[in-house]
Amino acid sequence: MWTGGFILLLLALTLQVIVCVKQRNSETVYQWKQLVYGFPTEQDRQEALANGNLVPANGIPIDVAPHQQSQKGSRVFITIPRFQTGIPYTLATVSDSNEANGPVLIPYPNYTWHNANGEDCNKITSAFRVAITECNQMFVIDSGVIGTTQNCPPQLLIFDLNTDTLAHRYRFEGNMYVPVASLLITPLVVVHDPPPKGRCQRLHVYIADVTHHGLVIYDSESNSAWRAENKFMYPDPDYGTHTIARESFILMDGMFALATDHRQLYFHPLASNSEYAVPLSVLNNRTNWDGNMEAMQNEFRMVGKRSSECAAEAMDSQRNLYCVTFNPIKLIRWNPYNVKNEIEVPADPRLLEFVSGMKVYKNGSGKEELWMISNRYQKIAAGTLSDREINFRVVRRPLDDIQAQNIPTPNQDLSQRLIFS
Repeated sequence: MWTGGFILLLLALTLQVIVCVKQRNSETVYQWKQLVYGFPTEQDRQEALANGNLVPANGIPIDVAPHQQSQKGSRVFITIPRFQTGIPYTLATVSDSNEANGPVLIPYPNYTWHNANGEDCNKITSAFRVAITECNQMFVIDSGVIGTTQNCPPQLLIFDLNTDTLAHRYRFEGNMYVPVASLLITPLVVVHDPPPKGRCQRLHVYIADVTHHGLVIYDSESNSAWRAENKFMYPDPDYGTHTIARESFILMDGMFALATDHRQLYFHPLASNSEYAVPLSVLNNRTNWDGNMEAMQNEFRMVGKRSSECAAEAMDSQRNLYCVTFNPIKLIRWNPYNVKNEIEVPADPRLLEFVSGMKVYKNGSGKEELWMISNRYQKIAAGTLSDREINFRVVRRPLDDIQAQNIPTPNQDLSQRLIFS
């Protein structure tokens, strides 16, 4: 028979074991006070300064994507959309060279792809976010917008990361967007014939239109696109004022973040605390949308609510959904998708002020990692950003401890629980 004394002894021994356990940490991979642009030559730099194409204070990194390939090695890509002029290039890799403000960026695939500044629509005008697939391909969404001017039609660019050459370009037709009113920002790619058996020829790309509140679906087999719209893609005015680290700003962004478990597309507006879903099979059937972009309303559903708004999101192979809530700043793991099942993942909130880009990445050991880029957007909106402080960070966190079988019960805070290393 169990006695009270034996139980107390067992608890004491358990606590001693827990004290010896090591907790996982988030790691800052790169950080900048201000973005540092590298150029092919000093003459290129001087020309960019002279014509106003280089204003170092103007660049804001939005997305991050790590990649590893046997011949190219490990690379980390970031995007710098042209919210304004003075940004010499909009898609870059992070080099090993460092200056006082941070690591030097290198334009991808090269500088000539960027220096037209909207005057040549065969170049990259403004890259928002990217998606890298198991096929060693990078999908780039180029909005075509500089500031508030639609210089070029939005386009989808597919780069072969084995050769760093353009494999395919698709320019979106006029019925897929409204110039200036639309802003295509987030691509999510599902490959239906992945390696090693597949040839990477059949895929769909889902693209969020953040300001005209819709979803564009691209089909590689037909090389065509169509558009879906739904009330859940709109911002919620009750969540249009955001507070991060005690600074508030208004941003009424709609359809923003995308994730998938290869059955459903999960999404949320930025101005919302709700997550929504729709079956991929419904989106992939073009006949559902021909002639009516607002069809199939009953196929969209709300799957849950979070404790706060969040920006980017990502899903791992176990259907865990990750995002960083605004107020308070918390990295959460979510599955099932409801407030009572939010689990806070240990992470320093000072590293995660407005995470605008997030990816789940399988490293060389086959383990999944969460990669995030934060840019302190609340300070940009308030005009309080200082180049004397660290403002932009690329942060990485292993996920193997979170994906373990013995997970906390709902509402339990992982930061109060030590994890075996």
